[in-house]
Amino acid sequence: MKGNQAKAALFALLLFALGTAVGALGHRFYAATVVNARPTAEDWRHKYIVEMQSKLNLNTSQINKLQVILDETKAKYKAVRESYHPEMVKVKEAQLDRVKSILTPEQAKQYEQIVAEREQKAHEQEERERLEDERQAALHKQTLASK
Repeated sequence: MKGNQAKAALFALLLFALGTAVGALGHRFYAATVVNARPTAEDWRHKYIVEMQSKLNLNTSQINKLQVILDETKAKYKAVRESYHPEMVKVKEAQLDRVKSILTPEQAKQYEQIVAEREQKAHEQEERERLEDERQAALHKQTLASK
């Protein structure tokens, strides 16, 4: 009898532990994918097109033309960003130099590490965004080709 009670208690404890683990993992997945999800440019684009289509009753031809307008506008924005990028780099480098000028040599080493880590994270984010843009552009072209 005591053996059965011990087995039942052990089983209940194991079941509780597994339930807790599954709940924690489920919450973590939910928080990572839903709560912290930032809308991408393509999310905004899709929402914008759907809104224009529903509020203005756009036909297929107008939607296709709107897609082209959005593509061209995106390319122009990118060109403008690229044109001022070198000047922004100069401003950033001046800031880094000014900050280093007020630090001790030991602090300057730590600061350089902090800056390098942040630049690495920014580069990784830019790469993720570039790949997502390419993926979305390919999907967009595929959608246009199928129409």
